[in-house]
Amino acid sequence: MQKPFEQTAQRRQKPRQRTRLRSGKVADMDGGFIIDCQIFDRSEKGARLRLAEEQILPSHIRVFDDERNILSAAVIIWVADKDIGIEFLTGPGSVETDGKEHAALGGRYYALKKKS
Repeated sequence: MQKPFEQTAQRRQKPRQRTRLRSGKVADMDGGFIIDCQIFDRSEKGARLRLAEEQILPSHIRVFDDERNILSAAVIIWVADKDIGIEFLTGPGSVETDGKEHAALGGRYYALKKKS
């Protein structure tokens, strides 16, 4: 029997690229901050995220990559404890951040619109 990680690797559509550990932030589709994360194994199509703690997330999220200053819309494909696999969505939800969003997300102290 194969381990879940091995099964995922075999289904991958694009080659993954190991990345040095990068910090990021997970938000809902309205921009409400949910949790901090670390970004692993990024590919053109998706990434593996490790959440700061176990968290129930909506199926569609936005991920801010602190290093690249990019806010990407994504759908969650799998969950294993604090790790989640995401597939990036194309379109209006994935944008390079402008100065205002970067100031809100990119610094040591960050803020997004409060969740209602």
